[in-house]
Amino acid sequence: MRARPVARAALAGLALAVTRGAAQPADDARRAQRLVELGPTRAQRDSGVPVLEFPFSARADEELTGARVRLAFAAPGSGAPEIDGLEVLVNDERVALLSGADIAGGTTRELPVERELLADRNALSLRLRDRAGRCASHPGAWRALRSIGVVLQANPVPLPTELALLPLPFFDRGFDTKATVPLVLARAPGPDETRLAALVASWFAVDAPIPLTFAVHVGALPDSRAIVLVAGADEAAALGVEPPAGPVVRMQDHPRHTESNVKLLVVGGRTPAELRIAVESLAARALQLAGPEVRLSRAPARAPAAPWSAPRWVPSDRPVPFAQYPEGGVLSHEGSTPATLSVRFRIAPDLWIWPREFVVLDLGWSERLPPGAVAPRLDAEMNGYFLATLPTPRGAGDSEGRVRLRIPREHMRGFNQLLVHVHYPEPDPCAAASEGSGRGEQPRVAIAGDSVLHVEGLSHFASLPDVSLFAFDGYPFTRLPDLRDMAVVLPDRPAPAELSMALSVLGQLAQVTGIVGDRASFVTASRAADAELRDKDVLVIGGAEDNPLLARWAPLLPLTVGTRATQVHRPSDPDALLALLGGVGPLLDLQRAREVLERTREVAAIAAIQSPVTRGRSAIVITGTSPAKLPDFEEFRGYAESRAGGGDLLLVSGGQRWMFRIGAPFAWGRIDAWTRLRWFFANHWMALLPLLCGGVLVLALQARKAIAERMRARLAEAS
Repeated sequence: MRARPVARAALAGLALAVTRGAAQPADDARRAQRLVELGPTRAQRDSGVPVLEFPFSARADEELTGARVRLAFAAPGSGAPEIDGLEVLVNDERVALLSGADIAGGTTRELPVERELLADRNALSLRLRDRAGRCASHPGAWRALRSIGVVLQANPVPLPTELALLPLPFFDRGFDTKATVPLVLARAPGPDETRLAALVASWFAVDAPIPLTFAVHVGALPDSRAIVLVAGADEAAALGVEPPAGPVVRMQDHPRHTESNVKLLVVGGRTPAELRIAVESLAARALQLAGPEVRLSRAPARAPAAPWSAPRWVPSDRPVPFAQYPEGGVLSHEGSTPATLSVRFRIAPDLWIWPREFVVLDLGWSERLPPGAVAPRLDAEMNGYFLATLPTPRGAGDSEGRVRLRIPREHMRGFNQLLVHVHYPEPDPCAAASEGSGRGEQPRVAIAGDSVLHVEGLSHFASLPDVSLFAFDGYPFTRLPDLRDMAVVLPDRPAPAELSMALSVLGQLAQVTGIVGDRASFVTASRAADAELRDKDVLVIGGAEDNPLLARWAPLLPLTVGTRATQVHRPSDPDALLALLGGVGPLLDLQRAREVLERTREVAAIAAIQSPVTRGRSAIVITGTSPAKLPDFEEFRGYAESRAGGGDLLLVSGGQRWMFRIGAPFAWGRIDAWTRLRWFFANHWMALLPLLCGGVLVLALQARKAIAERMRARLAEAS
């Protein structure tokens, strides 16, 4: 997994070149068909260019056999302009010429592409035409297209048994937007085996640029590529794989799909101890994997990770320029076509901005304009919210600019995207397209690498519990990236769906931090005594019928899920009454949650409370009406209907999400006493009413006393 991208790409290209002409698997059912969404982007929708171009290709382990261009047009009444004609080309060959009648609002067209037009790498071009078939465009014309995609049909290409090809064949970095990775265990796992499986999932996910879901299979191989864990010859024989000759990681053919792209990644040893050595060696990520098999040795001990030291988080103890951001981005664009520059980065999700209203962004950029070129308009946005239009240069040549922008605190998150949209006005776009404007010097726009988002000096403080912080940032578990303060509680006999959820969560935490969390503890529900959970943030997976810990904590949870009924209620926590000093919002959310449950039959949920074992710690519960059918963890991520920005209960059903704040929040972290006092009254404003009444009474008594003394003084003067 740590092979250099260039070397890996070269090796993959060599493998595909060697095997391109090899015999294909006989199973036609393995032919893939996928929809690839191409656009349009926001910058493309607003542009006035007459031509849009999109590259597309198959996965690196597949060969294209056909394609269909799918165009979805905006519905009538959406405000999108009407277009007279649209020419569709693939690799500069016309596929279709659509008239206005063909692209009526709200329709979806699928245009077949002949196999002879397709290559390994392809380009889809869309050209606007008027009624006479001439080039025609105006700003915003592309808003008429709701989506642009290509449905690809492909045949698998045999791959060599080569570890350096990873993450192929499980996913292709340049093609897939998400992936499901099967993980196979020879027998029902205990806590130790679950920990090893979670380490393998985290190792595999840590460098993945896309969301991964791990699907656990117990006792049998699925009819697909998979990661396989074996400890000993008996387990290897039960799964039909070669027994390992020591602590190894090995790539091999699937027994039912030889000489194909269906591979098994086997991690194993001759004993459970050797399997542990192999897994922990992979988790250390110190080896470069190449060849069909690599022997692994015991990994050296690693020092405990410091709080907030995740490699993918921008440090907050000093100013950090964009050039040093771990996530990187697209900082420059050359050419006169619309584009979007991006800076993607993570910060600690508990950085506390309040009571400040904003953070400062010191943004620098440079532009190069050839003589006669029109300066682009640069629009900056943060996490989907418009910030400013940057000043334009005064003339041709090289120029630099710098501004200080204020980003409201409510627009900052754990994962952030700063986008700079580059808009090029085209007085005569058709002439520019027809004259081949690609020759000569091109305009260039770049974000300065010394730009700084000033988060240094902010305190670490959070209002918990908050399920959105967990779903998107893994908080509070990711505060320590090695997860040594995390305890995972699973049923004694977890269903595959519950194991899959645990592995998917641990993989997500590794993606958030950039490090494999190798110090999390795993406990079965029957042995989850308070001593095992003390001073830990707890993740509980399962239902009340198979996880006794949930039954024990039921009165403290905002949701009770049972086989007969699912109920939402106010937790029996003294702090819940205190929370009502912030208003009746929790009662309104309670009613909304009950209404949601009344109209949903199957529901999954994430509930969060303060740990009943240790105050100040969090307990996160992932449950559902059918724990054996828990959805993918990715289903919990996305837009959720919510009264406020966060909550302690997230419900998922039928692809919809709802978030509620029902229980009492608690504070975690350190801020100065004056800020903490203000934060308390900001969230419990009704507590100010007695203080206000008391203050008025004190003032009235003081005023009465002063008036009485004044009256006595005047009477004395009169006498």
